[in-house]
Amino acid sequence: MDRRIEEYLAYLASVRGLSERTVRVYREDLARFEEFLEGADIDSVKSPAVRAFAGSLVMEGKASSSVNRALSTIRGYYRYRMQFASLPANPGKEVENLGMPRTLPNFLFEDERGTLIDSIQGTTFADLRDRAILEVLYSTGARISELTGMKLDRIDFSKGIIRVMGKGSKERAVFLGKKALSALGSYLVIRSMRLAGRGLPDHGYVFINAKGTRLTPRGAEKILEKRRIQANFKKRVTPHAFRHSFATQLVANGADIRVVQEMLGHASISTTQVYAHVDMEHLRSVYERAHPHGNREK
Repeated sequence: MDRRIEEYLAYLASVRGLSERTVRVYREDLARFEEFLEGADIDSVKSPAVRAFAGSLVMEGKASSSVNRALSTIRGYYRYRMQFASLPANPGKEVENLGMPRTLPNFLFEDERGTLIDSIQGTTFADLRDRAILEVLYSTGARISELTGMKLDRIDFSKGIIRVMGKGSKERAVFLGKKALSALGSYLVIRSMRLAGRGLPDHGYVFINAKGTRLTPRGAEKILEKRRIQANFKKRVTPHAFRHSFATQLVANGADIRVVQEMLGHASISTTQVYAHVDMEHLRSVYERAHPHGNREK
């Protein structure tokens, strides 16, 4: 891979503080773009080449979201080069994104969320940890990377607050409700026992795996999928569904969209704006589930 791309990726990780997973996605997009250029100097590229690259992704059958993400990655690279290498222009700036249909974020109803969480009734290390994970995800609206990066010394139990590190190394406070605090308290007791029993030092991360090391985002995703299957829960559930559920409930109960933006850690209000349109869709879903004539299927 071109040295300039490697330097950009290192910048994203060390200066911008992007997660390992995000940097990996950027790497894959830029590697594909570099391959498409067939040896042409990446810093000499003009907008027609970027447009042709986007077209090639469409021809491969890539989803609009994937094409737009790749374009965003390319624009980001050239913004970096303009700032630090005096590149005269950003060739990706003139290439428009593909149109995207507005889709309702996948969220859980209260009874669905309760069914999933309440299916975890045991008192083993895994049971207490997994219940705490689900309760904290819903209570805070945290991203999965923020959850696995939570530190013990950032929790204020008296105020029900934990400070998390979000995108771009920006810290914010999120709130722990009564159920989350209770589940977290029960888990932390057995967490300490697990580390002490294995003679391991306490690294300070809240959520750990069976070996006592920090739980990874992928590990947390596997836990959620395992619990979904065990509960015979048919609906697809991801960690992000808990984040969407958190935001949906806030909007449905009258929270200002800018308050929701702050709680979610969104840099732009436009990212949060989708939840301003969720309430009516939420009401429609409730109607279809609860009313005898609500089902629109024939």
